[in-house]
Amino acid sequence: MVEEGFAALDPDSVGQMMWHIGKAVVTAAVILIMMLGLAAFKGHKSVRLGKAGSSVSLHVWVTLLLPNAVMHACGGLLIVAAPQYIVSAGMGGAGSAGLVAGSFGLGLVFANLVAFKLGSVLHPWLMCIVAASTGLMGVVLGGVLTEPQLRLYGLTGAAGLVGFAQSLHVVARTFYQAEEVRDGQAFVSGWVSASNIVGIAAAAFVTSFVDCTVYTNLGFLCGGGFLLYAGLILLLTCSSALQGRKMQKLHHESAESEASTPTEAEDLEAATLPAPQKQSEAGAHAATQGTLPTLPAVPASSQNSSRLAWISWQFAKVCFLIFTMAIAREAQKFLIPLIGAENEISTSFVGNVAFMSQMESLVAAPLGGLLMECLGILPLVLVSVLLSAVGIQVLCMPGMGFYVQGASLLGLACGLSAGAAIALSILHAPKERSKSFMNGCRFFNSSADVVIPLVVGSLASSSGVLVAGSTLTLSMLASVCVALFSFELQLILPDSRKDVRVPSMDFVIPLKAMGPFTRTVLEGIFSHYAPRHIYIVCRQEARKAVSQAMVEWSLPRGKISFVDEESYFQKTLNFSREDLKQAWKGTKSPRDFGWWWQQLLKLGAGQCIEGISENFCVWDADLIVLEPWPLTNPNSTQCYVAPLQEKYLSDRHQEAYDSSTRHILKMEPTQPCKGGTWIAHHMVFNKGVLCQMLDLIETNLGTDCAEAWPLKILGIAEGFERVSEYVLYGTYASQSVLRAHPYQTYGARGLRLYGREEALAKGRDSNEFLIESLNAESKPLTGYSYQRVAGEVAPLHLTHLQMEHV
Repeated sequence: MVEEGFAALDPDSVGQMMWHIGKAVVTAAVILIMMLGLAAFKGHKSVRLGKAGSSVSLHVWVTLLLPNAVMHACGGLLIVAAPQYIVSAGMGGAGSAGLVAGSFGLGLVFANLVAFKLGSVLHPWLMCIVAASTGLMGVVLGGVLTEPQLRLYGLTGAAGLVGFAQSLHVVARTFYQAEEVRDGQAFVSGWVSASNIVGIAAAAFVTSFVDCTVYTNLGFLCGGGFLLYAGLILLLTCSSALQGRKMQKLHHESAESEASTPTEAEDLEAATLPAPQKQSEAGAHAATQGTLPTLPAVPASSQNSSRLAWISWQFAKVCFLIFTMAIAREAQKFLIPLIGAENEISTSFVGNVAFMSQMESLVAAPLGGLLMECLGILPLVLVSVLLSAVGIQVLCMPGMGFYVQGASLLGLACGLSAGAAIALSILHAPKERSKSFMNGCRFFNSSADVVIPLVVGSLASSSGVLVAGSTLTLSMLASVCVALFSFELQLILPDSRKDVRVPSMDFVIPLKAMGPFTRTVLEGIFSHYAPRHIYIVCRQEARKAVSQAMVEWSLPRGKISFVDEESYFQKTLNFSREDLKQAWKGTKSPRDFGWWWQQLLKLGAGQCIEGISENFCVWDADLIVLEPWPLTNPNSTQCYVAPLQEKYLSDRHQEAYDSSTRHILKMEPTQPCKGGTWIAHHMVFNKGVLCQMLDLIETNLGTDCAEAWPLKILGIAEGFERVSEYVLYGTYASQSVLRAHPYQTYGARGLRLYGREEALAKGRDSNEFLIESLNAESKPLTGYSYQRVAGEVAPLHLTHLQMEHV
């Protein structure tokens, strides 16, 4: 029985159809323009693509987008055409259509369960080959069961296998994206989701002029799609293999040339040693460490017990958002054709409305990725869910105008948040067992493909489409309320922090020995500042330890180099470390030579590290940045430092630093004008200004003007117990290029932790509670990941964490 609201209009009238579609598109365009205007008003945030700011290669783009579109076209044909075919062939109503869609969803879910194992043993390329084979098996099954009384079973079985293939492909694609794309995940995910929509929209478009209620037409289209998908995967696999061979050849030639010409700064990628040699060197390194803190060992039982460690509260929150968004997606795929079939609207009109809805999603998806980068993922998800709830309710109301307008709003909403599920699963996945986390998120995403069609089909059969739509609307509104009350407010409000990245600046980190938080410090710097390069100044023992461990770290390749500490001043000043140690006259000083040596390494970076940037940042190896602060002013040449220490430990300490500064610079020591001290555990140096200060030191100290500045600084060790390289430069450079942030802005929300024994002896905060929390699930072999440490201290809302002497 046709409802009155629909019967009042002529669904075959092209002019009337275009009028309703035109109004819906204009409404969607106005909403989208308003959101883009909000993003522009908030301020542009640059989007970097690829690892550490490098662009994503054309091969990666093609691999992510093209096979994905073909796979979703195959699945979309079944989802769009199956309800129309079932109803027109008299094989049942909404319940039978829900059965086929539910089978498709079961295939999706089962693929996720299988992927927990396949993901750990198969490369993403091989997973795609398995997906293509499974999809073809589904087409064959549907072709075998061609008898009229068996077609429903054949269609159901084919839908399950095609759903399995599509889900396995999505899992493999997500793993591949997580490996190849570092930054701008939301932006890339928006384009990937747009390719999903291209496939589904292509399927909807095909059904508008190809009669897919003919069983053989549907089979030939799906079969051809899977053959095309398999061909693309094989072609891209061969292309990737050829590129890999070229890269291996380049690396081999580079390694041979570097082996014949030793360099002072060695790239980390060259530090690949045979396993026996690595073990022996690791043992030698451990022996040289003495009483220095070492990384905790990982028993085999601990590794086995942490297999489910990725299941956490963070995982639950991500899955909640993903499932909520999946409700809207399923409503778009299932409700539009179902309502059309239930109300006897012509298949061509339904196909055009579905096509319009998918086209709006296609346009909104990449723009949604950009909006997520500018406004944050969660705000856009909540707006999308609200739009989806309104769209579903309007879609189910009687009247052709409501039908078209509801489909339009639903398409816009689904497009805006299309990339959110991928981005959330990748960005929040822990480094340990990240594939399990991403696949678990995909499992909840797929579960909606089972639950929603069955629930909607049952409700529509028993109570009508209005009740079914209202149920979905209420569930989505309830989800928004839960999100508003459950998630922290700071996750909902847009991130108003400025872009602090410094792609043209180098960092320098003097490192005495690798500790459990070395990884944390380096990953934090790259995560927030994305510097041009990081130079680690250390001895050979530390270099070997870091080189072996960093293969497990989330660091971009080719961005870290080592500078040999022993020969640091050899090229520029013709001094070795041992030469300077012999010149040190501070045998009565409370600080040993190693402490004075660290000051010299930092002050000498501008002279001793060849090719270092004009402005460079020296960063202490125990400083973990959590809420980054700007280091430069894009509108001027001034550099900035964040005072992290409110005052000196005592008046005696301050007088010690001030007196040495007066003696060395012949200037009155200064302090940051808005609180704190210059001992900030980091400093942005300008090479020209630093060179002027070192020339001044050579002129001011001693009678021999030809004596180099390191010797002159070491020469005062007997008379002065403390010297600070940061106080020296802060006093000198604050007259020109150096400025300091207010202490209360960044320094007041820091935490400085000491080892248990030192904390008890000095009455300081101990790191014991943090170490125990980090080791609760498993103890790391190569150090604590930045994501893990930052997540552990997130409730404290810190700007920085300093792990003293760890």
